[in-house]
Amino acid sequence: MRLIKLIFLTVFVFAIVAFSAQNYAEAISYSSFVKKVNADRQIGNPDAAVTIIEYSDFQCPWCGKFEKEDLPYIIKHYVKTGKIFMQFRDFPLTLIHKYAFKGAEYADCAALQGKYMPVRSLLYKYQSYWSAMGDIYYFLKTHAENIVNMAKEESCVKSGLPRRLIKSNMASGMNAKITGTPTFFIYRGLIFYKKVVGYKPLPLMIKILNGALQ
Repeated sequence: MRLIKLIFLTVFVFAIVAFSAQNYAEAISYSSFVKKVNADRQIGNPDAAVTIIEYSDFQCPWCGKFEKEDLPYIIKHYVKTGKIFMQFRDFPLTLIHKYAFKGAEYADCAALQGKYMPVRSLLYKYQSYWSAMGDIYYFLKTHAENIVNMAKEESCVKSGLPRRLIKSNMASGMNAKITGTPTFFIYRGLIFYKKVVGYKPLPLMIKILNGALQ
């Protein structure tokens, strides 16, 4: 009898956990989701003199090169010093990158847990690995369990909220005539300064940023 009660209690606890995870994202409105995600998809001082909005694709090799080789320098010398404010937007090239949209979904869902940047960095670091495998959930399950709650991640993805946001980002990108990734929109305050299409070598990017700051 005691064993039966123990089994029942164990099943009951697992059911509660599963139900809580399932309803994790369903209780959030789309507007609240967008607000939370956008708040976590930005780094630096919002009052900085220059703002950069980057549209990127998680399977884009040039986006990966920028993320791994150039972004750390920009963060250290421009973002952390208060000169530049950066925002990130999704623009998966779905015709050529089969899993880019799904990668964006998981990254945006990580933002609900305040972990957008760590998951973003992880996806770019192991870009070729999970792209070849094609199972982003399994990849994150084995590489990001110490970063995010995967039950909450899966619930969020299934809610459809990130899909709406990504499509909205893609629409805004198309309206801005984005032709490839990464694409950077640079603003001086609220005034548009320059559109940079594609990966640029770091010395050239530094020259562009310094020009925007003058």
